[in-house]
Amino acid sequence: MSQQPTRSPLRLLLPAAAAACLALSACGSESGPSLEELEAQIAPTAEPSAPVADPSALAELRFDPESVACDPRITANAPGAWETAAPRTEVSQSAPLKLRNTEGSGETPVTATVTGPGGQTYRADAALSGTDWVELAFPADFPEASLAGGPFTVVWTTGEGAYIACDGFKGA
Repeated sequence: MSQQPTRSPLRLLLPAAAAACLALSACGSESGPSLEELEAQIAPTAEPSAPVADPSALAELRFDPESVACDPRITANAPGAWETAAPRTEVSQSAPLKLRNTEGSGETPVTATVTGPGGQTYRADAALSGTDWVELAFPADFPEASLAGGPFTVVWTTGEGAYIACDGFKGA
């Protein structure tokens, strides 16, 4: 007599259980979120104006003349491609402070806030036009400002308060 291999009940039930799971999960029965819903979840629509920067975070920025950078690092939240310019040698008379948006169009109000070596702050407003440079002279364009020895930090913001960039110079 030949012996027939016996099949375990588990081997018989496994394919049936898999089919039942697929049927119960309704695999493919609903279409899921639309393309617009997915895009909204991945990249929400940007607001036309940038968020206002936290003034306390901007107050902590300090320019280091040795590294020619500001710390702590903060990413700009104003839309555009911004460039700054400031003297890289010690200044004893006047420091030209410049800003431009290489993607700019139209008028953009900006504010430069300069923090001196002793922590005193000075502000001046200006208006960018297109991609042109705007230039402010420190201390002449900043009421009650004066030059002293040490590092000066220049924080640029939009007229609405969105952070643009940080730069600086060293007074003689």
